[in-house]
Amino acid sequence: MRTKTVWLGATAAALAAGTASAQSAQDAGALLGRILSSGTAAPSAPTTAPPPGVTNSEASSGLKLALGKAAERVVAQLGRPGGFADDPRVRIGLPGPLGKLNGLFSTLDRAGVGGGLSAKLNAAAEGAVGKALPLLKTAITRMTVTDALGIVTGGDTSATDYFRRTMGPDLQQAMTPVVSKSLSGVKAFQALDRFSAQNSLIAGQFGARDLTGYVTEKASDGVFLYLGEQEREIRRNPLGTGSKLLGRIFGKGG
Repeated sequence: MRTKTVWLGATAAALAAGTASAQSAQDAGALLGRILSSGTAAPSAPTTAPPPGVTNSEASSGLKLALGKAAERVVAQLGRPGGFADDPRVRIGLPGPLGKLNGLFSTLDRAGVGGGLSAKLNAAAEGAVGKALPLLKTAITRMTVTDALGIVTGGDTSATDYFRRTMGPDLQQAMTPVVSKSLSGVKAFQALDRFSAQNSLIAGQFGARDLTGYVTEKASDGVFLYLGEQEREIRRNPLGTGSKLLGRIFGKGG
């Protein structure tokens, strides 16, 4: 260990005293500190530049095209009959204390005597998801080149996080009247009120007036969950989108 220290000291001295282009003693000391602490150079700062061979404009336009197609797939998948109900990850269960009775409700629904409340909640979400597509398309259109480059060089769900931040509240606002109308049309409010009235343990703990907000929030969460999955897949296999430009943007060749 003493031999290593002596050698490192000599190295620092040589660096400090070298030729006309040699570093100052202070620089040499700093270099020695880095050698002793890690043995490697300091990590480089994050970059927002596109990969070599890709212009800023290409990176921005390619990303927007991919995100637009991803948004279409998400809305098509979640907006179809069973889009929420058939997927355990986004299926909307009963709200509040009623959530403990999801299994019972499912059994009653299958027997034709449960009023189908859980199914009605998911159907309302499926009907409202269509409102997400124009909002997502608008958010993509408004995305600046700087925004796009930050997403390209960001984490696995940088685009999804961008959407949630820039249009999440607008999405819930747009979905709310659709969810409310759907729930009313299938008499979900009445079904919840009747069940609550017949079960004193949960009566008043979650009223019908809270149901719209609950379903809307769950529907919004489902949209962002699916968007995140689409984004990860684009980054993992950009050539799978059929775009060689995306392959270059995400460093996968092509």
